[in-house]
Amino acid sequence: MMSIWRGMAGLGACLLAVGMAGCAGPIETRSGLTGTALPANAAVALAVSHEQDGPLVDAVRRAVAEQLAARGHPADAEGAARVVVTFAERPASLEVLAAKGAVLSAAKRRRAMQNCADRTFRLTLVAERTGEAPSRAWAEEHHCKAAPGSSIGALAAQAAAALAGKTSARPALRSGQD
Repeated sequence: MMSIWRGMAGLGACLLAVGMAGCAGPIETRSGLTGTALPANAAVALAVSHEQDGPLVDAVRRAVAEQLAARGHPADAEGAARVVVTFAERPASLEVLAAKGAVLSAAKRRRAMQNCADRTFRLTLVAERTGEAPSRAWAEEHHCKAAPGSSIGALAAQAAAALAGKTSARPALRSGQD
């Protein structure tokens, strides 16, 4: 009987250590769309809002182009819509509000025993079409230790799906470094 308690104590210590590490586990990717989805099979002209090029901006541009093409929206300089791509990182404790106070991106509280402050990685796609109000698709994740590059694929997939009209009220779950 005593060896069972020792085994359970050891298991409890291991679970506590893993919980305190807070570096791996489920990652929630939240996404949404404001405005109308892209018309089926509409080609898009991609533009990046960043003033400087670099490996991260290039990776974001490639991932978004691949994901939009997979959903029937190939890149074409003469496309029916111009899609402006923005990738941002900020402290997760900051909330982003619209001009009239609507929450665009909610703040995240630090979890109990979390050993670092979360950051939010957010990818936004703004589709501009002649004669229509712009549509805004977005995807975001909170991370404690992961690098921004580790989220590009998941964020591009969710934001492109949202822009194509395939949104879900539930966050998409994946595993990886938190």
